[in-house]
Amino acid sequence: MSFTQVLLCMRKSLEEEHPYTSELQEPLKKPDDIIEAIERSKQTGDHSEIHNLLKDRNINLRTAIEEDIDGVKKKRTIARKLLEDAVNGNKIVKKELDIHVTAKGDKEDSIEYALEIDFEGILCKDSPKQTMVLYDLLDLRVEKRSESNEAFTNLIKHPVIASFIALKWKKTQWYFYTTSLIFMSFLLFYSVFIIYLFNRPEVYCSKLEKLLSEKKNKEIQDSFLFPEGTKQERNACERHQARISKKFLTDFDDNFIICEMFFLTFFIFLSAMEIYQAIKLKRQYFKELENYIEWVVLISALITMMFKEIILQSNWEAALVRGIAAVGICAAWLELIFIIGRYPFRGGDFSIMFYNIIKKLVRYVIAMLLMIIGFAFAFMVVNFGHDQDSFENPIKSSMMTLTMALGEFNFEDMYNTFKKDSTSRGFAMVLLVLLILFGTITMVNLFIAVIISDISQLREDVYTQNLINMAQCSILVEELLPSCILKKMRVEDKMVVCLHSLCPKGCSGTKLSPNLKPVVDQLNELAKLNSEEQDRINSHKVKGSSSQTQAAILISGITF
Repeated sequence: MSFTQVLLCMRKSLEEEHPYTSELQEPLKKPDDIIEAIERSKQTGDHSEIHNLLKDRNINLRTAIEEDIDGVKKKRTIARKLLEDAVNGNKIVKKELDIHVTAKGDKEDSIEYALEIDFEGILCKDSPKQTMVLYDLLDLRVEKRSESNEAFTNLIKHPVIASFIALKWKKTQWYFYTTSLIFMSFLLFYSVFIIYLFNRPEVYCSKLEKLLSEKKNKEIQDSFLFPEGTKQERNACERHQARISKKFLTDFDDNFIICEMFFLTFFIFLSAMEIYQAIKLKRQYFKELENYIEWVVLISALITMMFKEIILQSNWEAALVRGIAAVGICAAWLELIFIIGRYPFRGGDFSIMFYNIIKKLVRYVIAMLLMIIGFAFAFMVVNFGHDQDSFENPIKSSMMTLTMALGEFNFEDMYNTFKKDSTSRGFAMVLLVLLILFGTITMVNLFIAVIISDISQLREDVYTQNLINMAQCSILVEELLPSCILKKMRVEDKMVVCLHSLCPKGCSGTKLSPNLKPVVDQLNELAKLNSEEQDRINSHKVKGSSSQTQAAILISGITF
């Protein structure tokens, strides 16, 4: 199979329309009326016919629909059909979700007052898997990221969907806690592995001792080396100087092999979980920066294990392996910050802010990079022929310029470098002033302004990311466990939400977490709108019946 064929196969697997195709219930019989109504709405701009059909035929968003597209039968949920084929299909889905929120009781101070959320609009009673509509929203959000991101994000934050995610998370959170514990264990053994290889011995090794330790004369070593050191210190320093390391999982005489075994075990488990997530989440998986960081950690750990025998040597291959190991262990600890941020509403908001800010700053780093490269070349030219080694090549000059842009100018050293060459010094000072103005004052402070310019939006992003993290965890658990266990983890079809500030005993509602306050506010607003709509419908019915009564009396009077 050629490389092109492999890429096409991968693309086809990623573009499968639904991971739950086999789990969807029997497709809707006679779907032509729904399909035709959606097509007519594209011309008329009226969605009322679609809503009436869904209501009259008792069709919810989770119902499966099958149709022929280019000679191929495509099976998907009604929600996905509406979002993919209808104009502003998000409005149709939102209205269908809105009608599932009703108020119980008339007065807010009554113990009976509460809001009822009906999840039947997104669930199927016959299927143990409840997250199919949720998967469609997340998947389409990724697929149409640049086009309609806000529309799908608003649907995910809809109070019905958000409340369902919160309830489902309570049933599936054990999975995330387990994987987090496994990663932390992996990180612990990875760190111990790095410490064991690279920790310097805390004994004094003079240049003479290092020179003598390179000689193979055992008598000289015993006579002059480490006169006050212990045998363990001598062995440690000798091993450090000799750069000796055995192959991974081969030194059975050393107790450290236990650490290597656990390190390898957790590595295999985490790698398997990442592959599993990539298969199940498809596009969603490859759109998250965090997943790429996890693969950097795993690949660097694998290389460190494979080349443990040469990692301490002084050749370029060993230097390359050490560099990869350094990047990997650093990325692993950064990943721990992101994992803490995945703990929804448990102090992880800071970590999610950190993650979102990193993604936002990437867009602006390019501008700063271009500026740094320009000044780096300028300083390299101006400093030619002088004793300033910091600007002798483009890479070194770029790193020095970046350091200067962040505030470390080394003004005195730069000024004295030119000695009697006042012309070059003048140009260098002009460049330094421009770097201070454009870099330190403007660019760096612009980064700070970007971060803190809209705190409310940043908090909104954190709330959205929390919901997405919980939803993805629930989807993975439903794919992992058998149906007999999933049936015990089902969310009830209806939920009663308590809205009292202070609630006495006897209240039948459930208090939502304070972090879900946006859900409570939206539920209140929806309940009022639905109540007003119902009142209008009832008043129209009353007026209609009274008009019919008056007409009947009038007709009977004329007849008489």
